[in-house]
Parts: sequence; C-alpha cells; structure tokens
Amino acid sequence: MRIKTVTIFGFGKWHDQVIDLATDYQVLFGQNEAGKSTLTALIKGILFGFASGKQRYEQYKPKNGAQYGGELLVQYQERELVIRRIDGKFGGDVTVIDQGNEFGADYLATLLAPADEALFTQIFETNQQDLNQIFGLKQADFLQHLLTIGAVGSHEWLNFAKALDKEGQKIYKPSGRKWPLNQALKSYPDLVQTVKEASTGYQAYEQNAQILQQATAKRQSLTAQIEQLQATINQQQRLIERWPHYQEWQGLQSELAHATAFDATIYTQYQALVEQQRAVETELKNAQATIAEVQETLDQTGEFRFYQANQATVTPLFDQLSAQQQQLEVLKLKQAQLTKLTTEKTQLVAQHQWGAQVPAILTADQVEQLQEASDQQQRLATEQQVLLSKTEGLQTQVATQEQLVNQLETTTVRPTRQNQTIFWGVGGILLLTIFLPGVFKVGAIVGLLVLGYGWYQRQQAQQQLTQGVEQKAQWQQALAQLDALKDEQQTQAAALTASQAQLQASQQQTTAILTEAGYATETSVSLVLNQQNDLKRVAQLTTEIKQQTVAVETLQNQLTTYYQQWQFAQEWVGALQGSDAVNLTQIDQFKSRVAQLQQSLAQSNESYHYYQQQVIRLTAKQTTLLEAQKQLLASAQLKTAAELEACYKAEKQRQVAQQRCSDLAAELDQALPELQAVTDLAQLENDYKQQQAQLAIANQALQEQQQVIAELSVTQQKLVDDDQYQLLRQEQLQAEANITDLAQAWLANQLAIDWIQATLKAASQERFPRILVKATTYFALLTQNRYQQINFEEEVMTVLRADQVLFEVGELSQGTAEQLYIALRFAFAEEIADVVSLPLLIDDGFVNFDDQRQAAIWELLQRLSEHHQVIYLTANPRTETVFGAAHWLNLEKVGQIDAH
Repeated sequence: MRIKTVTIFGFGKWHDQVIDLATDYQVLFGQNEAGKSTLTALIKGILFGFASGKQRYEQYKPKNGAQYGGELLVQYQERELVIRRIDGKFGGDVTVIDQGNEFGADYLATLLAPADEALFTQIFETNQQDLNQIFGLKQADFLQHLLTIGAVGSHEWLNFAKALDKEGQKIYKPSGRKWPLNQALKSYPDLVQTVKEASTGYQAYEQNAQILQQATAKRQSLTAQIEQLQATINQQQRLIERWPHYQEWQGLQSELAHATAFDATIYTQYQALVEQQRAVETELKNAQATIAEVQETLDQTGEFRFYQANQATVTPLFDQLSAQQQQLEVLKLKQAQLTKLTTEKTQLVAQHQWGAQVPAILTADQVEQLQEASDQQQRLATEQQVLLSKTEGLQTQVATQEQLVNQLETTTVRPTRQNQTIFWGVGGILLLTIFLPGVFKVGAIVGLLVLGYGWYQRQQAQQQLTQGVEQKAQWQQALAQLDALKDEQQTQAAALTASQAQLQASQQQTTAILTEAGYATETSVSLVLNQQNDLKRVAQLTTEIKQQTVAVETLQNQLTTYYQQWQFAQEWVGALQGSDAVNLTQIDQFKSRVAQLQQSLAQSNESYHYYQQQVIRLTAKQTTLLEAQKQLLASAQLKTAAELEACYKAEKQRQVAQQRCSDLAAELDQALPELQAVTDLAQLENDYKQQQAQLAIANQALQEQQQVIAELSVTQQKLVDDDQYQLLRQEQLQAEANITDLAQAWLANQLAIDWIQATLKAASQERFPRILVKATTYFALLTQNRYQQINFEEEVMTVLRADQVLFEVGELSQGTAEQLYIALRFAFAEEIADVVSLPLLIDDGFVNFDDQRQAAIWELLQRLSEHHQVIYLTANPRTETVFGAAHWLNLEKVGQIDAH
C-alpha cells in the first residue's frame, strides 16, 4: 500500500490542506513545530484509529472548529482507493471507497491484515524517541527487544510478562524484607532452631525416631515391592485367565486371514429377485388358470390348445419371426453379392488362364526390379540390333577393301635398273666403233640405234616408275583403311558380346524373380506387370468372397437354428425342410392362424385377451428376472444359487468370526500385546509361580518389619512426656506448607514469564535466518562496511567487525546499536513485504548518526522504497540535495498553517 495524497480536514495545526506524496520515497522537511509529528499521527490515525477520549492529550482536534479527520488516496494492488476517517466513536468513523463502492472499518481491517496498530508501530514507524528508548535498555532487555521484533503482538505479551513479574514481586524479592515469602524464609531458620532446642532432652526419642524412620522407610520399600509384585501377579493372573480367549483370537485371526470377503448385498439382491420371481410365477399361474377356465367355455381347436400349452416357448419364437424374415432378405442379398464376386473372379482367372493356382502378387520391389530389367532388356536389344547392323556393314566394307587392296597390290609396276644398264653399256660400246675404220662404222650406227632405244626404254621406265609410286601409295592407303575397318569391326564385336552378356544377366534376373513369384519363366515381363492389377483384384475378391461366405453361413446357421426350435411344433407348423422362404412362410401362416384364433377368442371373451396379455407380460418379466439373477450370479463369478447360498453362509460365518475377533481384541485390550510377547502358557504359568514365591518372601519380610515398627512406636510414645515438642513441630510444618504455597505462586509467575519470553524468541528465530541475511547487508551499509556479519547463536546476538573482532550487542556504542536495530527492523519489514506492505514512517530519526552514516541511511531508505513507500520527516535541510526536489517537500510552504 502506497499513499499518493493526504487530505487534511482538520488535525492539530493542519486543516483544509492537500499534500501529494511520491509513491516511492518522500522527504517532508520542517523545523520544530512545523507539524511533522502531527502529520505522522494523522496518517497512523486514519489507518488504525484516532486516540479515544481517555487519551485526550494524544488527540489532535483542531482549535478552529474544522472537521476532525482526513483521508488518504492510496495505491493498493494496482488500483486506487480512498480511506477516510472523521471524528466518531471507537477511533472515528471510517469510509473506504474502492472502485466506486463504500465500505466500513471491517473492510479496512481486511485490507491492512495481518497488520494492526501494534505491528505498524513496532515495524513501520520509527522516531528518535524509539531509538533513545532502545539505547536506554539493559543488554538483556535490548537483546530481548531485538528477538521479539518479528512477533506480532509481542508488546502486549511483554506487558503481560511485566505484570506477572510485578505480581511475583509482591510475593518475593531477592533484596526485599516485607514481602510474605521473604519474611517466611527469614523466620523459618529460627523456628527450626527452636524445635531443635526443644528436642534436646529427647535424644533417645530422636534416635528412636531415626530408627523408626528407617524402619518405616524399609516398610514402605517392602510395601512398594509387594504392590509391584502383586500388580505383576495380578497382571499375570489376568493373562492366564485370558489365555483361552487369546488362543481363540489367534485362531480367528488365522481363519480370517485365509477367508475371502463376500459382498452380502449380492445375496440380498438375489433373494429380492427370487421373491419377485415367485410373485410373478404365482401371478402367471393364476392368469393361466383363468385362461384355462375361459378356454373351457370356448370351442377350441387342437392347434390353439397346443399354442396355449406351449405359449411360453411359442411367443418368443413368434417375436423372432420378423427378424428372421429380415435376415432372409439380408441372406439373399449376401448370396447375390457372393455370386457376383465369384463370377468376376472366375472370369479373371479364365481370362488369364491361371488355372487353380493363381500366381502371387509381386511386391513393390519385385515390380520395380522387373520394370527396370524390362527397360534394360529393351535398351540392350535395340543396342544389339544397331551393333549387328554396324557389324554387317563393316564386314561388307572389309571385303570390298580387301578386294581393292589385292587389286592394287597386283597392278603395281616395279622397274629395275639392270635392263637400263645393259642398254646403256651396249650402246656405249657400239658408239665407240664410230672411231674405228671401215666396216666398224656400221657398229657405230647400230650403237646409236641401241642408245636411242635405250633412251626410249628409259623414258618408258621412268613413266612406269612414276605410275607405280602412285599405285603403291593408293595400295598403302587402302591397306590402312582395311586395318582401321578391321579394328572397328573388332570393337563392334566386343561391344556386341558385352551387350549380349548384360542381356543374358538381365534375363536371368527376370527369370529368378518370376520363378520366385510362381510365374512361368517363358511369360513376358510386360504381361506379368499388366496382370498385377487383376491379381490384386482377384486377391480382394477372394477376401470378400470369404467374408461373404462366412456371413452367408452365419445367417444360414441362424435360420437353421430358428427352424430347429420349431421341431416340437412340426405337427402344426409342418416339416420345415423346404427353402428358407417356404419355411418362414409356414411359420408365418401358423402365427396368422393363432392370431386369428386369439382374435376370435378376444371377440368372444374380452377377459381372455386381457389375461392372454398378462401371460405374455408376466412371461417376459419372468424371463427378465431369471436373466437378472443370472447376471447377478455372474457379477459374483458364481453359476448357481447353491453357490451363492454357500458364499453367503461363509460370509455370515466370516462376519461372526470377525465380530468375535473384534470383541476378543476389545476384551483383551491392553493385554493383547503382552500375550503376543508370551511364547506359550507354560512360560506364563512358570513366571506366575516365581512371582508368587517372591511375594511370599516379601510379605514375610513386611510382617517382620511391621512388628519392629510397632515395638519402636510403643517405645517412642513412652518417651513423649509433654506436647511442647509436638506443638513446635506442628508450627514448623505449617511454616513449611506456607513457604511451599508462596514459592509455588511465585514460581508459577516466573515460569509464565519464561514461557512468554521463550515463545516470542522462538517466533522471531523462525524468521531470523532470512532477516539476518538482509540485516547484515543493511548493517554493513550503515556502518560503511565496518561491521560485516550479524550472528545469532544460543540466544546470543553478536556482530563481527571488519577486523574479525566479535562484539555482543551490549558492547556497541549508542549510534552503532541504533544502526543494528534499524537494520534488523528494516530487514523484517522487507521480509514480510509480500504479506503486508505499508509505508515506512520515519519522524526525525537518526540524529545520533554522523554525516557519513546519515548518508548511508538515506541511501538505504531509497533502496527500501522498492518494497515499501518511505515517508521521511526531517529537520535536516541537506536532504533536499540528497533526495532531489521531486522527492523533497518543505512543510512550511504547504498552504496556510494555523499557528494557533
């Protein structure tokens, strides 16, 4: 809850004023008498109530006659509401305006819960007076105050503890004299001394009294021993007496452990059904008897009498006739569908000439493999045709080229140089004869002729040689082309061989797939692939034929069963050996004749028809009851009424045994655990005898001790000669009783005080682990990290300084103690912020803080504003610089302040 606006109607110095507050933190500055405390009291009064007339000096009623009170505009759970309080009874009249609706004081208490005025004062309101009061406490009181910070209502409990302490001091004070217990304790030693002096002459009395006391103590010891032994014996006696019941209880426990509970309500329900069935049977017999009487007065045929005698059987069969006729129509439809499916399957099988064994449907993988193989084979076949064509062309080209090569090789001319040399030699010789005389000149002429012929031959040879070179070049070229053609022919032959090998492998793969699927190996792949849809249809038809066949057989069996149920009426219905249509027609005709007879009888006698309907109704009801009995037995996993009866009797016996077991357990009660610890009865009886023997010995010793006490008492009585000592002893006893009563009263108060303190400490200690974590952070901030840790162990709170020196709370200075108290108080406020979040009101606190620690506390206030609105009222003008103008307000400049 955060306060946005304070509207003052009239409160102390303030009247008719409106003060806007920042919802995170707001500093209200003003010197003394500026109205800071008055404003704090107004906010607290609007929230929790104004001071009553009995506290009139704490009231702030305005002197100028303005209306006493004011209102707060607050932000609460993401909405705004107005809290108004004006003068009135019981702390003032309250109005809460929430979302346009008005509420009263109870609604305000609900909004503030669990906070009340005490918690607000203790946690959310801080002023210098509180801090000064804290420092004025003793160490133990200060620690107690710290520990009770977190306990709501702790101040009331502490006040109650103070009241108890004050009441106890009226009984006893350690340093007092006049208080009753002090006086009683002071006079008691003198009284004891007087009693001792009065008994000086009775030393024998005292000695005898001491002996008597010892004897009495021994008697008491023996009496206690005897009582204990007697109690043990009595207990053992009770155990022995209860042993038979314990054995019975054990037997019943074992029996119940092996027994199975049965729901007796099933038996009750079954008996109710049986009673209903009996009532129906009685009513049915009466109706049938009435029908018989009516029939005696009417002329009936044998057929109708047969119907009457077997009505319970015939009527349900008549009721089924319509359903059977419908089943016949369904049967005909199913048979027609079966015929259609069978015909389609036969046609498909005949179309593909599959015979009795239909090939299997290829899987998707097999179809894919066959398709790929078929495509490959087609591709390879085409490729082989191309290769064969090329091979044949190459063979023709090779043959042609070989002829060309042979021809060129035959016609090529190869002239020799030998002929030319001969001609040139002869010609040369003959030419030399030109230089010879006479007749040798003829030789020169012949030589010239020879040389001329030689030159001619040379020219011819040179021409032939030129032609031969050209032919040789042509031959070599033809030979090279022949070699190229043969190489290409070999390449084509190799390609053809490889293609044939691939084709053979693909054909073998196809043959394997077809063989695996049950197809003839000579079947073409395309034919197999084209048959797949028809094979799937045949498989589907086979499944549907089976389903239809089962449905037809089921319907036919139902009709046959229905016909068999009519065998007892064959004389009147006729032999049901024809077709289904004929059989049902015979039954329908019999039903019509019976209906006509019933109609005739009904027209003759209306009562007959009524009782006839009664018979039908009662028969159906009887059937229903029998079926209900059967289902009820089945729900209990039983088959017969005898089994149900047996289970019911067993359950009754089990309940009796269980009740008896419970009764025995209640009877044995606390003795049951003791009996369970005993091994057997013999052990128990043996212990009993031993205890009796010990009791006899103790009784004997007690009798002897009583004899001694009697003798000592007689002697003691003789030693008493007057009553002075007895009177003093009585006075001493009275004084002791008085001291005891006073001490008990004083001790009760002290114990109550201790309980209150321990309870408040425990309530705070539950929150302390989380509070101490936050408080340690705040304490370090306030002391500029001079103190780094707050510890709480064994009801002792200590703080650890930065130099690792440990201080108890009482050893701290006033300023440090105030900082520790503020750190703990603010830490608790933040800890409970999720439960109760109210503004923190700080009125002129921290005056004992130096400048550095004041700066630290101002930083802490701004940090606390994340969880609580902080309203800080101060007379320190430096706060304007620290908090800023947006969060600082000078109260002396707010409106007009009435100085009176």
